[in-house]
Amino acid sequence: MCHPMRTFSRRQGQTNKPVAYYSRTVGDLVACESQHERRFLMLADWHDDVVHIAAQPFTLEFPPGSELRSHTPDFALILRDGGVLVPDVKWPTDAIKEPVVRRHTIVRDVLARAGMQHVVWTDAPQAVTENLAFFAAARVPTGLLRDLAPRLTQGFRPGITVEALTTDVSRTHNLATMTLLVVLRRLLWDRVFRVDMLVPFTLRSELHMS
Repeated sequence: MCHPMRTFSRRQGQTNKPVAYYSRTVGDLVACESQHERRFLMLADWHDDVVHIAAQPFTLEFPPGSELRSHTPDFALILRDGGVLVPDVKWPTDAIKEPVVRRHTIVRDVLARAGMQHVVWTDAPQAVTENLAFFAAARVPTGLLRDLAPRLTQGFRPGITVEALTTDVSRTHNLATMTLLVVLRRLLWDRVFRVDMLVPFTLRSELHMS
């Protein structure tokens, strides 16, 4: 765990609104400077290879006379294989500007010498991040998850839809359909089930077992 290197600004009329995102990977809140950073953070949090996430984890300071004075990356991700991935989050239109490209080239080279990989993340399909946000919002008590998850997995059959599975399990075990839907969303976040992430999640979404 580490604290961000700088304080997130909050002022009237600012475009980017700092937010705190609860990361299941970290088990705590992770700070984001914008909703765009939050979208990236959800993807990182969901990725099975990521074992820890830190916001603004360190500041690179360059010697006097250098092209850059300093640079604070947006995030650092510790990967399952022990590697460190250092992402900066930019909008696509900003990422291609020459000063930004030059800055990130310098940062990439410095971090490479330290054994870290630098990347610039610009965006993801809207359906993917909206689906992830919906799954991440499913708060299920541990006991309820332990009780109902096996019933949903046992009720699965190839080609079944979300609506059909929750309805079947509801009738078989006399359980509330809406409760089962929340548990199913949690299982989708946990990658027990899969759906096509490139289209919006609905009751008609076809389920697959991971």
